[in-house]
Amino acid sequence: MIDFGKAGQLAKSLFSGDGDKSASMILLSDEEGRLAVQEAFAAEVLLDLKKKFQKRQTERSLLELVWRLSVNFYNGNQFTTIDAALNDISEIPVLADWEERNVFNEIAPNVEARFAILSKRKNNMKNRPASSSGEDRTSAKIGNKILASTKRNLNMSDLQQEANLISGLTGSAVWKTGWSSTKGKVIGIKKMKLTEEESFKLSIYQYENELLGLEPDVVYQKIYEGDVITTLRSPFEIYPENLSLPCRQNRRVMHSVLLSPDEVFDTWGIVEEGKDYETYKIMNSDDRNYGSGVSGRMYGKTYGITKIHNVVRVYEEYELPTPRYPHGRLIIGSDNYLYHYGPLPDAMGENGEYVLPFDVQQSLKTDGFFGKSVIERMIPLQINYNAIKNRIQDYINRVTIGVLEAEDGTLIDEDYYREEGIAPGEILLYQRGAKAPRFMEMPPLPPELSAEADRLLNAMDRLSGVSQLSKQSMVPTNVTSGVAIAGLAEQDDTRIGLEAENIKHCLASVGKKWLILYRNNVAYPRMVKDIGKNDEFEISQFIGNDLTSFDVFVESEPEASDTLSQRRQKVIELLNSGLFNDTTTGNITNEGRIKVFEMLELGDWESFTEADDDQQRKAGRENNGMIVGEPARIRDFDDDVIHISMHNNFRLKAEYEEALMKNPEIDHIFEQHVSEHLMSLQTKSAAEQKMQMQNIPAEQGNNEMVFTEPTQ
Repeated sequence: MIDFGKAGQLAKSLFSGDGDKSASMILLSDEEGRLAVQEAFAAEVLLDLKKKFQKRQTERSLLELVWRLSVNFYNGNQFTTIDAALNDISEIPVLADWEERNVFNEIAPNVEARFAILSKRKNNMKNRPASSSGEDRTSAKIGNKILASTKRNLNMSDLQQEANLISGLTGSAVWKTGWSSTKGKVIGIKKMKLTEEESFKLSIYQYENELLGLEPDVVYQKIYEGDVITTLRSPFEIYPENLSLPCRQNRRVMHSVLLSPDEVFDTWGIVEEGKDYETYKIMNSDDRNYGSGVSGRMYGKTYGITKIHNVVRVYEEYELPTPRYPHGRLIIGSDNYLYHYGPLPDAMGENGEYVLPFDVQQSLKTDGFFGKSVIERMIPLQINYNAIKNRIQDYINRVTIGVLEAEDGTLIDEDYYREEGIAPGEILLYQRGAKAPRFMEMPPLPPELSAEADRLLNAMDRLSGVSQLSKQSMVPTNVTSGVAIAGLAEQDDTRIGLEAENIKHCLASVGKKWLILYRNNVAYPRMVKDIGKNDEFEISQFIGNDLTSFDVFVESEPEASDTLSQRRQKVIELLNSGLFNDTTTGNITNEGRIKVFEMLELGDWESFTEADDDQQRKAGRENNGMIVGEPARIRDFDDDVIHISMHNNFRLKAEYEEALMKNPEIDHIFEQHVSEHLMSLQTKSAAEQKMQMQNIPAEQGNNEMVFTEPTQ
């Protein structure tokens, strides 16, 4: 008979790293005893997991209130404040019934102007080769294709816009990267038999299986080849062990996520019952009314609290290696079940080190785990601005409606006038012989109120880092010079440059994790698709060991602040200066024309060079084949001049010289192919000359060639 109490104590001691190992071996050697230890161990782990969650939730509560208040002010719900006693966000009470409580939201347009400037940056990830060798340069090319393909598959452009929104409101957006066994292509289906307890929970599922002609007590789980997954997480879901340390210095970080029961089963094969939870997420602002008033947000995408139905709260605790756990720990569970307990699944550090899967995108950088939002700085100014604008509105109400001045007891039915006021054209009755009531004269509006409102507006513009040019597309009244206007736009981009740099560093770290994960998990050839030069579709094949460099950087775009018209004007200026012209002929080349149309962004106007582009693409494919030892065949429709130029230019590259050192036969293949093009060119030229001679008859006489017009 197994003593379950003793088994529980043993499991607790094993979990803490202490205990009698000999006793544990005796107990674990018995199947029933092993099961008892497993159940007790799982219960102890879940208990510890939930205690950590509650402790960190309490420590982070004040910071979470600041986030919620910032979201409220952005959405227009600005008559709220933090109640330290209740540890909650509370409504500011109304002082008087006549008090104006309009919201003049200047935070939203300032923050959205920042989003607009940041959205101009494309943030292209690039892989820098580890050395100048051919192998490393080839590896970097594959890495660039993987980065571009993964970015496209994960829809990173849209995720980046959402990350800018979340970090702009709360100060932080968290990217989580890992290898998912439920992503990629489906390579099989696994049939699983349900337990008696699971069958009881899925009685409707069993009945549906009978209708579909499937086994009633069986569920089917797909098997995937696996792929990289990067998700954008709200800071409300992340619970670090130490808030005062940055992400890279934290040893333990917990992620509390809400998943559907189907996702839980597909990932861990455990049947759970879902519940309803409230959480913050990106949503349509049409679904909620964020407080009435001027400039309140009533449409578009926003960030707010919503209720999610039929979900399971899952706790994921990531712990870096320690002497007790040399490979770290990953503990995943819910309130009822322990899903996973084991080492960290992937060493995502460059030298095989274990790192946390999180990267924090901070709006305003701090030395802690989470960043700060610019909204936090603007809230006091916005409160004062609302107060002044509402007091001005109160003054306008008094002037337009008027304040009646009457002696006490002179009005007949005074209660009626107090409640209803005096309507236009209404007869005012007062006591006979009393002094007639009159409207009080109002002093003029103090100019200091309007001046203070303007000062607050300018202060909010300065704190947000945007000018009137970016926020309202209006030039300040005292600025007329084109150079000065361009300087204002450049200043806006410079002010937001720090946040843009934070985004670049964060994305570079994410891209680095991608390449390391592919290196660690792709053991068999896998295809990667990409759009190469000249919009040519390229398919490459790689395995993990092909990747040797993990130095990822985000390509900078200094022209991000320019508008399309400004970029076109610059191109026209360069074109007029002759920089696109050929140095020998002085005329613009076809390559220059193509580049000009690309820079002008005039759509498909460059199609007049489509034939030459096709010839260049075909010559490029021939180069790719001949560099690996595959001879290319010339065709009658080849443009020999373009092909010869493309082949000779390729032979000038270092890539060709390195390939030549490995396989000298390549030089003979290229020489033979170029010679065939020369012969084809000579043949075509001779045939063309012969055709011209046949079309122009000649007369011989006195040893001279005399040309005459052809007869009609």
